[in-house]
Formats: sequence, C-alpha cells, structure tokens
Amino acid sequence: MAKRSGFTLIELLVVIAIIALLLSILIPALIKVKNSARRTICSNRIRQQHLGISLHAADNKDSVPDAGEGNWLWDMSFWATNEISRYAGFDENEVFFCPVNKMKNPEDARFWQYTLVGPSAVPLKIQDESALTDTEMQDVHFRVLSMIYSFNRYNNNGDSILPTTLANGKQAQWVRKLSKVRTPGSQFLVMDTVISDGNDWNFFKITSGGIGGKSGGTLWDVSNHKSNKTIRTGSNAGPTPAGGNIGFVDGHVEWRKFNKMEHQVTRGMWFWW
Repeated sequence: MAKRSGFTLIELLVVIAIIALLLSILIPALIKVKNSARRTICSNRIRQQHLGISLHAADNKDSVPDAGEGNWLWDMSFWATNEISRYAGFDENEVFFCPVNKMKNPEDARFWQYTLVGPSAVPLKIQDESALTDTEMQDVHFRVLSMIYSFNRYNNNGDSILPTTLANGKQAQWVRKLSKVRTPGSQFLVMDTVISDGNDWNFFKITSGGIGGKSGGTLWDVSNHKSNKTIRTGSNAGPTPAGGNIGFVDGHVEWRKFNKMEHQVTRGMWFWW
C-alpha cells in the first residue's frame, strides 16, 4: 500500500501555536514602531510650524500671528494658519494636524473651515476661501486643529480672553511677542493636543470643543497619544495618554510623558502640556 503523506493533527496544532506565539511577540513591537513613527511625524510638523511662526514674528515686531477669538487652545484664525504656512513655505493642511488623531481630518471642512461650514454628521469638502476679506480671515473665521497653541487671544477691546492662572494656581504665560517670553526654553508654543473632560478625567470619548455641535452629536475627539494604561471613568474605560510632543518658544521640540504634564481647565475641558 502507498504511504499517505501530510501533517498530523498534532503537527498542525504545534505549527498554529508557534505562529500565535510569534504574532504575540511581533504585534506589540509593530504597534510600538507605528506609534513612534506617528510621534516623529507630529514632532516634525511642530517644527515646521515653529519656523513659520518665528519668521512671521521677525517681520512683525516679534509678534506671533493673531489667533483670533476662538475660546479653545486649538482654535486658530484662517489668517494665522495662512501666515504660518506662507512664511514656512508649505501649503499642506496636514502640517497643522497630528496623524494620531483619527477624527480631525485636514481635508474635512468641519475642522479646517469650522466657522465657514454648517453643521453636518458627515465629512464636508473644503470650500474656496479666496472671496473672504482679510478682516473675515482674521477676526471672524477660525479652524479647529489637532494641536494647541499658547498664543494669547483678545476680544474687540484688546483684552485677553484667556485665564491668568492655571488650574494648579500657577500664573499662566500666554504668548504675544516672542521677545517678551522670559524662559523661551520652557514656555510651550505649539504642541500635540492632550485633553480630557474635566468632570471625570475622560481621555477617550470627548464631545467638548464644539465638534459635537457640528456633527449633530455623533463625533468625539480622540487626539491623545494613547498609552497601555487604562483608566475607568463612570461606566466607561479607556487608555490614558502616553504624553505629547511640545514645541517651545526657543525652537526645540521634546516628548513629555503624561505624568509630567500640567493642565488648564477651559469650559469643562482640560488641556494638558
């Protein structure tokens, strides 16, 4: 009789077990590499923005671009982003966004042209801005970005609309002129958004910031670089942030772990840096 060839059940199970073991080793390593690559991309985009900000300041009495009257640290006037990109020599919207944020798409007008488009539960195409006046670009319309800025913000009377103290009682330092910053190596200018809802330290399902209104309550922010640590808030549980890239006034960018961050409460939402 001819001898039959093939794997026995035991041999197949052994092969499957070996493959599963290899995957359990490789997948965490691949995730770590992917996260590291995203951090690097975010860091490089912060450097590009810093170049535009510093060159703009050099031509404008050392002032950073006017961020407009948005209430949130990620709100930035159309004019300001245009100035930063013009001085730095780039025209890609994505430079103002970190790829770790899966919701805020630079090609979605709900974010890139927040005040220009109406509410929508689905992504909207970018609209033409060429007909807008300089006043409208600077004082009326702003974008909702996935990075936050320490630019001071003023109302029509020229008064700052940002708080004078942080949640920990320290004096807040908002930037208007780069030369006025006392410690440029420790004052943040642009950084990855690290946020939570203040009521229950919710880092993973955030509806604050006006985005919920634009989407009909269907979107929540997921800006944070996620860690492997889990926190439970009420009936929900999810990952805490790993940290964020911080671009300082002197131009250097560094990664700061979440447990080293401070925070500022703005309308119930906490911004960390």
